[in-house]
Amino acid sequence: MVGTDRQLDNEEDISGSGLNPFKSSLYRLLWIAALFSYVGAAMYDVGASWLMTSLAPNPLFVSLITTATTLPILLFALPSGILSDIFDRRRILLITSAYMFTISTALGILTLVGLTTTTVLLMFTFALGAGTTLIRTPIIPTMSGLVSKKELPDALTLSALASNLGRVIGPIVGGFIVSAIAPWAVFFINSASFIGMMIVLSRLPRRLNVPNYQQQQSSLPPENIIRAIRIQIRYIRHSQAAHVLIIRAGLFTLCSSALLSLLPLLAKHDLGLDSIGFGLLLGSFGVGAIIGGIVILPRLRPKASVESLITVSIALLAIVTFTMGYVQVFEIACLVMGLGGIAFITILSKFYTIGVKSAPKWIGARVLAVYLLVLNGGLVVGSVIWGTMANTFGIPITLSVASLALAATIIARKGYSSTLLDDLDFTPVSDHWSLPPQSSIDPTQVDNHALITIEYNKIDPKLSDEFQRNVHELGRMLKSEGMAYWELFQDPADTSHYIEIRIADTWTDHMRQHEYVTKNVQDMENRIRELIKDSPQPIISHYIGKTPTK
Repeated sequence: MVGTDRQLDNEEDISGSGLNPFKSSLYRLLWIAALFSYVGAAMYDVGASWLMTSLAPNPLFVSLITTATTLPILLFALPSGILSDIFDRRRILLITSAYMFTISTALGILTLVGLTTTTVLLMFTFALGAGTTLIRTPIIPTMSGLVSKKELPDALTLSALASNLGRVIGPIVGGFIVSAIAPWAVFFINSASFIGMMIVLSRLPRRLNVPNYQQQQSSLPPENIIRAIRIQIRYIRHSQAAHVLIIRAGLFTLCSSALLSLLPLLAKHDLGLDSIGFGLLLGSFGVGAIIGGIVILPRLRPKASVESLITVSIALLAIVTFTMGYVQVFEIACLVMGLGGIAFITILSKFYTIGVKSAPKWIGARVLAVYLLVLNGGLVVGSVIWGTMANTFGIPITLSVASLALAATIIARKGYSSTLLDDLDFTPVSDHWSLPPQSSIDPTQVDNHALITIEYNKIDPKLSDEFQRNVHELGRMLKSEGMAYWELFQDPADTSHYIEIRIADTWTDHMRQHEYVTKNVQDMENRIRELIKDSPQPIISHYIGKTPTK
């Protein structure tokens, strides 16, 4: 089925429309199912918040709904990325969708019969937030695996578009249903959205959703979860690509959160709008996102770099944020919000692209989980900061400060430019490192540390500085790709003699590193070998840790 879809991809091209991924029937169905789940989640937020105002008309309890929704993202985003990298993503999505259906249906029944209390509502909201987190991490690589590499940028834009459309459409529809029926109705609709998700997921080929690097492995067991966490931390700590994603996305979401978080108050108090007018403002933002993602961005992508698109879009969104603080005409406000939607979807889609490009596939879901954590964490912190400032200084001044802060984030491109990713190639080259003669060892020792030494002799003193720079850059790459310890030592008695030390957590982990070593490491090692080609060949040795005998 997937093969047929991709054959169709080659037969026609919807030039410049950004809709090419929809030619894959599986992608199209999964995107629609994801959109409905996003809409259902946003509708649930409206229903839960409104229900809480009836159960406990206290600002603290109402605000706890947002806390119960957001806290699971902060707690479970990183573990969800690890699970998505280790286990079958299709199975994770199916199990989580069934769990979400059950929880939301149970809450609907309890609310319908009048048994929902503040404690019950907060517990169910937290439980649903945890499920949402477990879905949003694997859904992106799953959808990306349904399209060709050429269509991947459009697919990532559509994924970001679906999420943002859900945030725009959900509150409008949810508010109408709560007003016309009751909160329990949106709880049932939210549960129904997961039925469609489970139907579509059941049609996906199982092998397609096994992490790519696992498909190439034959005998090695899956990663240990504890060690997977360590590797995730190492990657975040040592990868320049991950630093670009975290810093740029974190600064953006922290400063841009002012516009949407203050929009309800801006609409009601400054513009004098009712709920319908507020909905139209949100709708204008959503329409702008649609136009930007489907029409404008596909036409700009071949002509402009990722960094240029991010810079221009941040500048445009900063202008929109400033303008919304002072505009008094509703029609102009809608137009400005539409421009904001265009800028917002462009920035998010580019960050998705950076997220995909900033990591090898074997750790890709973990990096996307960090991205989602940064986005949501920045949203929470930013909303508190801007809300507090607006309470003291007013909305216009707060939006002015936020716009200046957002524009100032452009400066981050100097040290954390996305152009750093242009020369990176995370393609696995499993045949680059030859397996050591003792690769088949006593099974009782596979969990012992693995030590690899590389001995360099007679390095030309004139090349020593360049040699050390290159080897240290190689070490940074190796640590970012999971090496537990790395160090370069120089013999003080013979400065032309160096020993490079690499330590893996286990022998199994080192064998796994042989299979997912990337082109980046290969290119750097080739550069080092070319630099010292007139020196003796490096001597590579492998050792395994030994525990005391009993």
